[in-house]
Amino acid sequence: MKDVSYLSDDLVITALDARTNATAEYPASIDGFSAVVMMSGNAVVSIDMNEYEVRPNMLVFFNPDSIIRTVKCSPDAAAYFLAFSKSFVNEIQIDLSTSLPVYMRFGKNPCLQVTQQDVDEIRQLFQLIKTMLRSDKERYRHEIIRTIFTAVFYIITELNQRDQPEPRRQGRCEVIFEEFMELLQQYNKMERNVGFYARKLRITPKYLSSVVKDVSGKTAAQWIDESVILEAKTLLKYSGLSIQEIAYHLNFSTQSFFGKYFKQHTGTSPSRYKRKG
Repeated sequence: MKDVSYLSDDLVITALDARTNATAEYPASIDGFSAVVMMSGNAVVSIDMNEYEVRPNMLVFFNPDSIIRTVKCSPDAAAYFLAFSKSFVNEIQIDLSTSLPVYMRFGKNPCLQVTQQDVDEIRQLFQLIKTMLRSDKERYRHEIIRTIFTAVFYIITELNQRDQPEPRRQGRCEVIFEEFMELLQQYNKMERNVGFYARKLRITPKYLSSVVKDVSGKTAAQWIDESVILEAKTLLKYSGLSIQEIAYHLNFSTQSFFGKYFKQHTGTSPSRYKRKG
């Protein structure tokens, strides 16, 4: 790869071409989200054994742990590549109702054809991120980059909505999943039990877990934990509340229980995360 810019282990932006394609010989898997913006040429990419033709002005998205391989590409193929960690995504302040349609769409159809103007706008934001990665403004660098990245996400969200102007008919499983996510937004500060959400939906916990896993690739329990941890991180970083107050706010019986839960899911203690923030 060439022209690589990165933010610790959280974010990488680089340029790809036919000669610097690391997935041409062997499949690869990334422990995080990634995307390609195709600039020129053509390629055929295999994602989890499914092949997709990639053309200029096309965005391609890869979920964590997807198996990626370039089957073939033209000599003039060139693209931008962006990879970002799960923790980086969790720290971006985007509500679930906004991110859900994007997550669901690209889980089923990872390619999105856009216009040259769309690509130019995304490239300008990529360039701004690269500029800040090399900047001497270290104190708020992460916050600045997260803000720019959020702008990229909202552009992609609008492109996704533009690509699907007609509301499509949803299956029963997708309806259950969306209702579950709406309930999670409403009750994540109070309830962390799958059974609670299943009762609200008038289905069994086993069926809810099966549906959520089939639709999203993650279990209901994982969605609950991620939602609670995101709320906890936001409160620790921005609220000014004490850790004990945050534990009470999130309906943990004790500060100690909250600390164990937070460390189990993040690898660090609430107090250390609060100091770092």
